[in-house]
Amino acid sequence: MKKLLNAWQAAKVRQINTGGTFFTIPANKTIIGTYIPFKKECDEYDVNFDLLKSIIPKKDYDTIIGNTSTKTDTKEIIAEDLETMAHQVLAYCTKESKIALAASFHFSQWDIIAIKQEEILPFVSRISKLLTPLLDDAKFMEYQVTSIMLDALMTKAESYNADLGTSETTTNEMGSVNVSINQVIRTMLAEQRQMRLLNAFFKKSNPEFYADLIKNTRPQYPATRATGIHGRVLNKLGIGLPGLVVRIINTEFSATTDADGYYIIIKLPAGTYTLQTSNEGGDSDLHEVTVSYRHIETQDFSL
Repeated sequence: MKKLLNAWQAAKVRQINTGGTFFTIPANKTIIGTYIPFKKECDEYDVNFDLLKSIIPKKDYDTIIGNTSTKTDTKEIIAEDLETMAHQVLAYCTKESKIALAASFHFSQWDIIAIKQEEILPFVSRISKLLTPLLDDAKFMEYQVTSIMLDALMTKAESYNADLGTSETTTNEMGSVNVSINQVIRTMLAEQRQMRLLNAFFKKSNPEFYADLIKNTRPQYPATRATGIHGRVLNKLGIGLPGLVVRIINTEFSATTDADGYYIIIKLPAGTYTLQTSNEGGDSDLHEVTVSYRHIETQDFSL
């Protein structure tokens, strides 16, 4: 089989596949059928999923193959890095009531992808200037935004800016197929965003389905560039708990949940870890997780 996917494509196909599998569960299909706008979106998703699989025949979605390098890829990597950083900063802002700072970090990777090419470097520079004063703050350190991360992000942005005006280059033999794959992927990711909006319909009537859909369509951190653990801390009603610290016992690694209860701990060496979190009432939850190299494992908590 000819090489078709680059790392970004493979990561997004896995996200699409996770969502597609969720929608095919019989119990979920029954719930989906109770809300026609949502069902129509899912039906379109199924059609596009079949199209994507026809473009990538016999593809093992867990395997990354191909080697494509373009300005578009670089911009998307920068956008994903910025979104990852924004999640961490917003979690810090929620806990420390930094309302003014939070206002500058309410963006997604799609907002970054949508801005003009020449605005990428100034945007990254502004983010770096906002975060640099916080790097020596002990309260901010636990969110794992470091000077190394900022320097790496600036390097990517400067490299991207230096390439402006040059043509796209690729080492992949299937350039036209890659264009088609990217178009379908972006369409399906847009459909997932629309599903998350329509999902509000189920928030009160079926909170378990509501939470599961968010989890199964939530943008994933690229497993090709990080090793770690992420998940969500929930109360007994399945509602995300913000501002709780998830720590790895006997290490310095920890993370604080964001406004929806999500956390992520990255850049871990491969191995087995014991995670713990507790709420103010003293309730505690403990889990052992084995992390594989270049994979983000999922571990949720219930308090």
